[in-house]
Amino acid sequence: MRGWKKCASLLLVVSATALAQAPCPAQRARDIRIGAQRFAVEVAATPAARERGLSGHKPLARNAGMWFVMPEVGLPGFWMRGMRFPIDLIWVSPDQRVLGAATLPLCRKDRCPIRYAPEPSAYVLEVAAGRFAGKAGDAVEWGCR
Repeated sequence: MRGWKKCASLLLVVSATALAQAPCPAQRARDIRIGAQRFAVEVAATPAARERGLSGHKPLARNAGMWFVMPEVGLPGFWMRGMRFPIDLIWVSPDQRVLGAATLPLCRKDRCPIRYAPEPSAYVLEVAAGRFAGKAGDAVEWGCR
């Protein structure tokens, strides 16, 4: 009986450790880390949330952003329709690396260009313009808190 209790206790500890280390799905991310930078994010994982994005949103706090989880890997296009502030747009690969970044200015009345990912991406991070200090190739991690 005693050996059985030790074995059961060990299984509980191993199971609890495995559950505690279960990966956080991108759709539940609450913070994004790229190098020394950390951004608290709102998630846009549904078609409606991705379409709306930050349109009409109040300006972002210094270390805040919006995390777009794309339905499939591809070359998503982004534009600034309805935006009140410029943003840095960071494209992220399926293997969690920065593919590239661009600063998008506000649309002019007669022109609102679409910016596309430089390579197939699975995620996109939007932060206030000038806040992103990373570069292509940087590792991207997220946590669910």
